[in-house]
Amino acid sequence: MKRRAFMGMFGAAAAQLGLAGRGTAKTLARPAGRAVAGSEIKLAGMSLAELRQALYDQLFHAVLPFWDKYGIDHENGGIMCSLDYDGTLAHTEKMLWFQGRAMWVYSFLYNHFGKDPHYLEIARKIKDFLFQHALQKDGWWAEVLTKEGKVLRPFSGDTEGMYFIADGLQEYAAATGDESARDAGLNLYKKLFRYFNNPDFRYRGADFQYLWKLDRAVRPQGLWFLNLNIATEILNRWPDPEIAAAADAGVDAILNRHYRPDIGLNTEMLYFDFTRPPEEQWKVRFGHSIEALWMLMDEADRRHDAALWNTCAERIRRHVEAGWDHVYGGLIQWVNVDQGCYQWPPETPPGTDFELHFGGEYEYMKTLWGLNEVMVATLKIFERTHAEWAARYFGMAYQVMQEKFSQKSRGYPAGYMLFADRRMTPQPHVARQDNYHPTRQLMLNLLTLDTMLA
Repeated sequence: MKRRAFMGMFGAAAAQLGLAGRGTAKTLARPAGRAVAGSEIKLAGMSLAELRQALYDQLFHAVLPFWDKYGIDHENGGIMCSLDYDGTLAHTEKMLWFQGRAMWVYSFLYNHFGKDPHYLEIARKIKDFLFQHALQKDGWWAEVLTKEGKVLRPFSGDTEGMYFIADGLQEYAAATGDESARDAGLNLYKKLFRYFNNPDFRYRGADFQYLWKLDRAVRPQGLWFLNLNIATEILNRWPDPEIAAAADAGVDAILNRHYRPDIGLNTEMLYFDFTRPPEEQWKVRFGHSIEALWMLMDEADRRHDAALWNTCAERIRRHVEAGWDHVYGGLIQWVNVDQGCYQWPPETPPGTDFELHFGGEYEYMKTLWGLNEVMVATLKIFERTHAEWAARYFGMAYQVMQEKFSQKSRGYPAGYMLFADRRMTPQPHVARQDNYHPTRQLMLNLLTLDTMLA
């Protein structure tokens, strides 16, 4: 049987697993696969209480002190992420992505973990730095600044950075009641969605530079899930019909448009009219699809839509199982389904000095952020279903993260390798640390575990 025919059969079967029609039932999702009984619960070889303590210690005794000492600019405001494992700075430029993400992280910490004023002060200084130096007269924000705030690159199409600013502002506003920050965040979000949801939109993402020359607008799943996730967070706090309409569009895009029933997976890039560029029609970015689907689960919870939640859980399972490297461990970055002779563009991961080359159906680069998304998604599913597969993949992701990406064994308890080849070959030095995905994973996992333990 040909591979595509087999995968088409899988897609048809998957379509029968509750994927048709989204009701409004409030019934909790039922276990997918064998369920783990309460007395058997072990995750990553630990009890829930032991796992919670391990994650808590990593966040509050390693990761946050590391960033407080080496990454946060307490004098000027903002954060610098060009760091080696030991905190040595490669340079002090401030990229907009990291500023918006950090504003969200420290505001979220304040909102959900004890309202420590230290975290809120960090978020406030980031906000003030951005308003003073990055905000442009046209309503966009400069993409790269010096440590002191001199603009090195004004807005040139970096849409993701804009979304992170909007997300950080709305979370900060929730922490402080600052109406000006809230209005700025919501207005920026609406401006972004109108820009993104226009045929004249031109994506300038670094991963797809070869698509820049196209005359037609292309939009990645990565921007759809940013749209949806921020909309969910806002709508949980403040009703807004325009943002609710954007959330509806995000649900449709991730659930229906990017999804290919014939392979049971979400592809990454679509034209503006939701048709598939020929070069991209079989390409799946596993980490992005898993991230998009757990964010869609959060929106399903906001809507009290159990059928939608169940659909997301099944599709996450499909992506995790299809994307896991069962030889070396870790989540594979890409697959170009059925394209066995494909030559992938060379990869030079941020913060590294090597170039990766892959040929064939799979692009085997491994990322820490991909593991973080697996851990967020599978723990959310396990909390509600006790599904054995979710517990298993959570443990596998945790193990690979600890054994391959963490630098704790080398004496750097908060240092991580962020990108790697298929075998996850150790890198003696790097020039990038991630202030967002590992921290978000730890926070969200802790909140889920607190619910389970309660």
